[in-house]
Amino acid sequence: MCGIVALWDAGMSAEERRAWGERLSRRLAHRGPDGEGIWTGAEAPLVLAHRRLAIRGLGEQGAQPMLGNRSVLVFNGELFGPEELGRELAGRGVRFRGTSDTEILLHALETFGIEDALPRISGQFAFAWWSADEQQLHLVRDRVGIRPVYFAVQGQRLVAASEQKAILPLPWIDTTASPDAMLRFLVLGRTDDVPEETLLAGIRSLPAGHRAVWDGRGLRITRYARIESEPPASGPLEIRRELERAVEEQLVSDVPIGATVSGGLDSSSVALLADRARIRRGESSLLHLFAYHDHAAEQDESDYQRAVLAAIKSPHEVHWVSSSPAELRERFDRYIHHQEEPYSDVSSYAEYCLAAEAHRSGVKVLLNGLGGDEVFVGYPTFFGPLLLDILRSRDFRALEATVRVAPQVLARSGTGWFPIVAALYHAAPGRLRNAVTALRSARAGGIRGALAWRSARDAWSHWHVHDGRGALNAALRGSIESWCIPRYLLHSDRMGLAHGVEGRVPMLDDRVIRAAFGVPPAARVGATGLKASLRAAVADVLPPLVRDRAWKLGFHAPLPAYVAALDEPLRAGHAVARAALSGGPDWSALLPPDRWRWGALGAYLAWAKRQHAEAA
Repeated sequence: MCGIVALWDAGMSAEERRAWGERLSRRLAHRGPDGEGIWTGAEAPLVLAHRRLAIRGLGEQGAQPMLGNRSVLVFNGELFGPEELGRELAGRGVRFRGTSDTEILLHALETFGIEDALPRISGQFAFAWWSADEQQLHLVRDRVGIRPVYFAVQGQRLVAASEQKAILPLPWIDTTASPDAMLRFLVLGRTDDVPEETLLAGIRSLPAGHRAVWDGRGLRITRYARIESEPPASGPLEIRRELERAVEEQLVSDVPIGATVSGGLDSSSVALLADRARIRRGESSLLHLFAYHDHAAEQDESDYQRAVLAAIKSPHEVHWVSSSPAELRERFDRYIHHQEEPYSDVSSYAEYCLAAEAHRSGVKVLLNGLGGDEVFVGYPTFFGPLLLDILRSRDFRALEATVRVAPQVLARSGTGWFPIVAALYHAAPGRLRNAVTALRSARAGGIRGALAWRSARDAWSHWHVHDGRGALNAALRGSIESWCIPRYLLHSDRMGLAHGVEGRVPMLDDRVIRAAFGVPPAARVGATGLKASLRAAVADVLPPLVRDRAWKLGFHAPLPAYVAALDEPLRAGHAVARAALSGGPDWSALLPPDRWRWGALGAYLAWAKRQHAEAA
């Protein structure tokens, strides 16, 4: 991965713009420690800057900003399987000077134009492309939003960058906290229910699958792609084929590569499919495997992790990673600096530690299983829409099986009623569900009175309403667009690139999602729980201990212990957040999860103010 900056300001001289571009780019040096570059336009008041993490197309062939015939590109990301596009371009007379996917993208944009080029590319990316012929700057984010684009506009000035810290230094940025966005985070632990909004009034986020066009007078944002909610029917064979393809494409790298192993179904599937692909290819290089285990955790997944590690057959090296509350206390300011917008619990710190160990081991690429729950129906939350679809299909055997397996998934006996109650809830209109969820979550977090009702009104009016054919696929698409994947991707991007480590997410590949969404509802739940279609697709590579587990935990860190160790900075953050909202519960009334949210939120707001003030 890399870091990109685009700055358009006609009020500055060319020298001032370049100086600002260099200054903003330096704040992204951690994203791209292997190279830097800057380009200033002669035809427009524009500067493009780039920080490079060299993974493919090493050397000068991949240096950026990359100049074409009449355009310039700064690219953050990877294209997967671009060889066919390269051959098509070569057939049209394009001559390549190297093997960089950035060069393929640049030629595709110049040859086909942006509207026809985007359907031809697949991968995880964010880029800024200046077209001199059009006199337009294009900002683009991949279909799922794996790589970020933040931007700010004031009049005829625009800045865009990979992280907020490369925007905040500009004196015209409004760093006022958004109360509604603050409440969304405090109530639900997320900030992506309203497209484009962030926690700061003056900074926005380009949504996944969207592109923006800037001509010096205004910014026009449009959606160019969206997940289908009713794709063609599929099953385990199609899922296995697409998963194998996605994993194999994402194993491509000119530098050491690794994978994380949590012991869950998703990361285990990715790691073991990667292992099988390496065996087919006769790979002799080491696959580095990183397993996180917090020694203070209340629950232990190391048995599952060890089962996966024992099943790896290609050359590999295992790295066990852990941390402690005391270590996070020492690193808290640095953690906040890299995390930026807060995460709802301390598990993002586990990814920080994994990336740190990967960096120490010389590994720049980590495959992981992020997205498997949202693509293959992994959360009890999905019981409701799943049951609605099963009822509509009148498959009463599947209905009975779903109710029977619920206690196993929930790890609580006597909860067979849960899918039925959840189905009744999901049968209600989306706006009503949003408002009820806001009120219920606000009360659970100690937020009462006017603030709770403000959150409910915001939920009714502005939150993402999951839409699409089929209740389950609508909910799954909603989890990818708003309530799960955006926040997971945000912390995964930040925590990995804090150490110059790129994360790759095969489960969120376009064609994997399409195959998973085509599975009939009844085939998505089985005797061992949810994710039945994924279990069936990879049953032959998973150890039975992992394949047949009904519950999951993931990279678990014991939140109460971390909150206790961070009492002082979290209390200070709580005071900042409470002042920004002009109210809120006392510290003594908050449980550890709520103390973390309030404290982390306030710590971020204070950090943003400092970044702005110190730079000015």
